[in-house]
Amino acid sequence: MRYWSFNVVLLLLYIILIYGCASQMSLEDLSRDWLARPLSELKQEMKSPDSYASKIGWKETTYPLANGNFVYVEPVGADCSVHWEINQGGIIIGYQGKGNGCKQNEGPNNSIINTRTSTSPW
Repeated sequence: MRYWSFNVVLLLLYIILIYGCASQMSLEDLSRDWLARPLSELKQEMKSPDSYASKIGWKETTYPLANGNFVYVEPVGADCSVHWEINQGGIIIGYQGKGNGCKQNEGPNNSIINTRTSTSPW
């Protein structure tokens, strides 16, 4: 019986490990969920005590773009931030992951996160 219990514990730990690795989303997957949504919703999410921005006491950071849009910066981890392109209506239309700490999808077509739904030059 003792041997069986040890095997059950190992099996459970293995399942937890596999599930944890499989359920992680890449920065690209998380960012795509915010496209076409209002910046106000992202700001509200960033105020959550569980958000990385809230935990580090992040101060709002923005910068203008030549096309009239602006970029809103969200820190998502150590040395990783998402630079959201916001249109004049306050809607998220694109993003770039910046920093060495950004986890990106693996594969030949996913080496750089730089997705825009507009034709802006940033």
